[in-house]
Amino acid sequence: MEGTHTGLKFSIVKRISAIPAQDWDNLFGKGLIESYGYLKNLEEGGAEEFSFGYLLGKRNDTIVFILPFFSVDFSLAMLLPGPLRKLAGRFNRWLRMKVLFPGSPTTEGFSMGLSPDEEFDVVLGKALEKLEAFSKEEKIAALAFYNLPPQYRKLAAYLKQKKFLKLETLPTTALTIQAACLEEYIKGLGKNTRKDLKKKLRRSAELAQLRTEPREDVSDIIDTIYRLYLDNFNDADVHFETLTKKFFLDIGKNMPGVAKYFITYDGEKIVAFNLCLIKDGTFIDKFIGFDYNVAHKYHLYYTTFCHNIEWCITHGLKVYQPGFSDYHPKVRLGAKLIPLDIYVKIFNPLLNALIRLAKPLIEPKNMDPVLRQIEKKKGKVNLEETS
Repeated sequence: MEGTHTGLKFSIVKRISAIPAQDWDNLFGKGLIESYGYLKNLEEGGAEEFSFGYLLGKRNDTIVFILPFFSVDFSLAMLLPGPLRKLAGRFNRWLRMKVLFPGSPTTEGFSMGLSPDEEFDVVLGKALEKLEAFSKEEKIAALAFYNLPPQYRKLAAYLKQKKFLKLETLPTTALTIQAACLEEYIKGLGKNTRKDLKKKLRRSAELAQLRTEPREDVSDIIDTIYRLYLDNFNDADVHFETLTKKFFLDIGKNMPGVAKYFITYDGEKIVAFNLCLIKDGTFIDKFIGFDYNVAHKYHLYYTTFCHNIEWCITHGLKVYQPGFSDYHPKVRLGAKLIPLDIYVKIFNPLLNALIRLAKPLIEPKNMDPVLRQIEKKKGKVNLEETS
């Protein structure tokens, strides 16, 4: 599918391998962690529910714009709080629709690549035209720009102008590390949290012989890693994607020097893992898995969290991102909420109107019972504004 405007040509490719990695880095910058290698790994061995694509804008055969996207058969019931979600599940047949999400699944936030020499409004206008035409061809019911962080205010304003509906989604989290050692970090926590954390760490040390081993290759223990991942996945209240074994096996190859596993043992038995992405002073705690037979007894969430904080301090990393969900312990341990938004356009006018009416029901605080209390007390993370 192609089109032109002021010398620009647009096309859609289905695989990231069709895009030279150097062209990608030129537009996204080498500092983006969840970038070419991560999306390549996700596309080749990640979530089977998704179909991936990349909208390219070229001028004189030079790529000046890249917008990754994915489509999925999506149920509107997922946007509702727990009790209503279960009730709506009875009508899932009528609530399901195919949605195209500009952005990437499982990443910490939305990103797109645009040459600074291009006019923002011109490129975005034609990009939306191409995405809407593609959606019509593929019988896609809605466009939803996925997980926009605060720095994309210019894009958010543009989408609002184009009549997209703004919906808040579950925030991600980040913790700025200023302590010189783990003990100093713990001292900086609130009195009750500090006391409780020390008790948990002491109790864990009494009950188990925990040690954590960093690895980049988990091929010899993949069955255990994947079982722990699925246990954690199935314990979650909301499911959006299911990753495959191949994703966990290949991420070290696709993100060399960035993807790292931390495997926690009790003696010789694996009881936890963290898959982390580490680059340029930032540590993203991406996927976790616990042995639920001992997770609460050994306080594995807190012991692995503190291990990661200490690892960051030792290696001079200043930002720790523990990710989505489980907001209560993360905020108690010093993390701040990073708000994220979704901008939606549903092509059916009646359904679009119904979503607008239902907006108060699908706020994040209704999806997470703890988030309502946290948001009343905690501020948001301030990020530098970019386009």
